[in-house]
Order: sequence, then C-alpha cells, then structure tokens
Amino acid sequence: MTPLKVLTVDDEQLALKRLKLLLQTIPRAEHVGEAASCAEALAKINELRPDVLLLDIKMRDGNGFEVVEAIAQRANPPLVIFVTAFDQYAAQAFDSAVTDYLLKPVERDRLVRALARAEQQLQAKDAGQRVDELQQVLRNLRAARNGDEESAFETEFWLRGSAGLVRVPVDAIDCVSSADEYVAIHTASGSHLMRGSIRQFADRVEPGLFVRVHRRWLVRQSAISELSTGKIGRTEVVLRNGKRLPAGRVHLKQLRQSIQGVTRH
Repeated sequence: MTPLKVLTVDDEQLALKRLKLLLQTIPRAEHVGEAASCAEALAKINELRPDVLLLDIKMRDGNGFEVVEAIAQRANPPLVIFVTAFDQYAAQAFDSAVTDYLLKPVERDRLVRALARAEQQLQAKDAGQRVDELQQVLRNLRAARNGDEESAFETEFWLRGSAGLVRVPVDAIDCVSSADEYVAIHTASGSHLMRGSIRQFADRVEPGLFVRVHRRWLVRQSAISELSTGKIGRTEVVLRNGKRLPAGRVHLKQLRQSIQGVTRH
C-alpha cells in the first residue's frame, strides 16, 4: 500500500525536527515536506498534495484555523491533525470525526494512532465527504472562537495527566514554574506540564490574578499567605498550602505592591 504523504506545519524548528524524526520511524508515513508559516503551508499543500496535514494551531503569521478555512474550499483537501497545547476554544472542533489532535510534545504511539485513523478515513470517505466534514469543522471552529470572544482570557486549561487530558480551572492554579521549554502548572491535586513560557502563560490569563515572585515562579495572588524574611535577609513567599517559594530581589517591590496588606515578619 502507498504510504500516507504527510506535511508538517509549525513555526518552531525544534517541533518540525521532532515530527520529521518521528515520521521517519513509521513505515506507513512519508514525510513529504514542512512549512514554518500559514502562507508557506498553503503553498506547500498546492505543490506537494499531501494526504495528511500535521498542523500547529498558533503560528507567528496567523493560526491553523486560517489554513483550515483556506483548504476547506478545495475539492480534495488533506485530512487535518492539529498539533497543539489543546487551547480551550479548539476543544469543540475535536468533537468532529474528521480531525484529530496531538499534544506537544508529540509521542510516537499517539502519532501512529492518529495516522492510522487518518488512513481509515481516507479509505472510507470520498473527497466530497471530506470537504463536507471539513466545512463542518470550520463551522465548529468559528462558533467556538466567537463564543471565546466574550472573554479575552483563559478560564481553564486542558493539560496532560497520567490518564489523559485533565481540565484545570485557572482559579485552581496555585503557582506556575518554568521548566525549559515548558511551564509546570501546580494545583492542590498535582502538577502538569504545558508548552510555553511563564510570560506566555501570564498573557493568557486575566491581569492581576498572578504575580511574578521570581524569574522561575509566578504565583496566584489569592494563594499567598505571607512574605517571610529570614535572618540572612532572604525573602520567601509562603502559600496558604504551606509551600515556600523564593522571592527574587528584582520582583520584591512589585510583589509587595501587589499584595498590600499581606503580613510580613
């Protein structure tokens, strides 16, 4: 049988490299090319005619939904597999059988299953059916995004847990720490990794909910119990759950202003 022709789209070179290496280990897949922007993706789709698109949602020149909108007008579009941190407004679109999603960092077994599903759909459905279903996905995306416009900020995140995806409300997050290319989201029930930086996380939540206490730590203001200064002059942030975090000197002034009324000793 002819291997699936796969085009990868992501504006991060490391992510593209990882997908390429994974695809090279899957006999049923042929990595025909890659694109680092929405515009390049559309050009490569025209040129390479892939069967499957591994498509990142957030890119520098737009987002994957714009690519979906463009290819939904075509007579024989590729199947779309989103590669994402599982943005809240994208969840509704994944209810449709025409798409799948992969969480970053992409795992080989999960990629194999997604491609097997895509192959089954290509065999079972003709081009007309795929166009109709892609149009439905597009309607789902538009509806979800329109609903999300009521609030410009995230109220929850869907994060990877030991048993799959876990819904984590923003108001359940005590603190966030940096971990290389990821951030660790800490709650009373455990911790979860999410791709991105502390700054990117802060941009996605309502201003004022979290305060930067250290170059590696962001803390929900309502979770802070006190600031504690030891004998050697080192200041720590004490959370209501007893967790103690270092307070960086460059952040102390803003931290104290943000939590006026907090007891210090």
